Amino acid sequence: VWQTIDSLKSVYPYHLVVSAGDNFGGSYFYRATRGELLPVFFAGLGIDLSAVGNHEFDDGQEQLAAKWSDSPLRPQSWNLEYVCANVRNASGSVPAFASPFTTRIIPLPGGDKITIGFAGLLASSTPLQASASRLAGLSFDGNYVAVLDSVKHLPGYEQVASADVRLLLTHVGTTMSHGHPVWDDMDATNLSSLSDATWHGILSSHTHQTVCGSINANNYPVVQGKWHGEYISILKITFDTSLRKVVSVAPEVCRVNPDMPLQSAARRFQQQVDSFLIDTKTDGGTPIGKMLTTASRVMVHDRDDKYCQTEVGELVCRSYAEAYRAAAHLSKREVIVGISHFGSIRAGFVKGPVSVLDVGETLPFSNKLRVFRLTGRQLRELVNFGLHNKTYGWIQTSWLGIERDAEGQVMRLSYVGPKGRKITIADDTPCCIVADEFMTRGGDGYPADFFAGLQEVTACDLPFTTDAFINYLGSFKTIGN
Repeated sequence: VWQTIDSLKSVYPYHLVVSAGDNFGGSYFYRATRGELLPVFFAGLGIDLSAVGNHEFDDGQEQLAAKWSDSPLRPQSWNLEYVCANVRNASGSVPAFASPFTTRIIPLPGGDKITIGFAGLLASSTPLQASASRLAGLSFDGNYVAVLDSVKHLPGYEQVASADVRLLLTHVGTTMSHGHPVWDDMDATNLSSLSDATWHGILSSHTHQTVCGSINANNYPVVQGKWHGEYISILKITFDTSLRKVVSVAPEVCRVNPDMPLQSAARRFQQQVDSFLIDTKTDGGTPIGKMLTTASRVMVHDRDDKYCQTEVGELVCRSYAEAYRAAAHLSKREVIVGISHFGSIRAGFVKGPVSVLDVGETLPFSNKLRVFRLTGRQLRELVNFGLHNKTYGWIQTSWLGIERDAEGQVMRLSYVGPKGRKITIADDTPCCIVADEFMTRGGDGYPADFFAGLQEVTACDLPFTTDAFINYLGSFKTIGN
């Protein structure tokens, strides 16, 4: 990514580089290294402006406001400004960690310059995708059009109004439909009504799709560069400096070649990354470079094909169940079901060796495990709810046989445990479920009240989710057989 951006800068010397958000979390490497390399990366590339992503709240609002100030690697001269107009605190104001709008300057030859104005937006679905405790006091307005209109009346907005170019920097998702960009958001209808000629283009993110084209009746240029640094999003602006007028804005995506030769700055950064891979350990004490097992074939968990039970999802849920079974010293006969929301599992495995880092990128969020006792009927109701989660995808389970009727309603459950013994789960069958804390506190649309009504088991010392998965996979010579 660093080398690609440096190459683009050499082609386009009058440039500005910004981040689309999710600088916190979203990656196991980030969690394992506490994100200490990110300020080095951003400072080296000249990035000092970002959208607010939903993962910005993974470490809490205080850490978001601090912006790595306690990291020994943070360059002293570097700072990061977050821009977001539709998040509000309890007093109805934009919180101190963000600005509703801002401007940046691109110097031109002869002392001339171009001013770029930005307003920021964050997906209104954020409360469903972040821990409620970390969003305390915040609200996220999905009436994006009204928000953008209201910021025009705030003090200081004249700097944006008078800017040469005005862009929306958003952590709001788009996708491609029949060759054209469309909004992929809980409040897509509201976004589709945006028709303000103020804005010259939109930088999109959040949905992990490659998007390039125009959107809405105004044909706003919009671009989104997928995820994991696979693409760089570009809005290429042609500007008439005599008339002080935007001539055109062309959206482009530039694919990152992971095998391109690295020049000095990118090479130095790669060396820092490599040293972290060697020296960094998981919370459970395992070096992140350690090889755990071997995948005998490709094992797919595709977030765009989310209405299914995947074998990777089954493995993850088994690891949760077996972590509790071992910690509680329970026999193989006990009915223990691991469950997971689809979105916590970010990827599958390619064929070949599987390292701790590979596992972490599959299950990056490393949440606490929670255990609840419930009846067979309650388990059936939970599974039925999870198989009708239209927005976030199917619930993932382990050791569970599920029979559904023609309408897709769950009729019967059976338990086929580690020893292969099949047990029919009646309404009064005592069961245990093991899930990550995010899911049990309202994440991905699962009602927190449901789990609050169950009997929680708190006597066991359990590993976090990713370490449970690491420990479980380490017990196999191969997976995918």
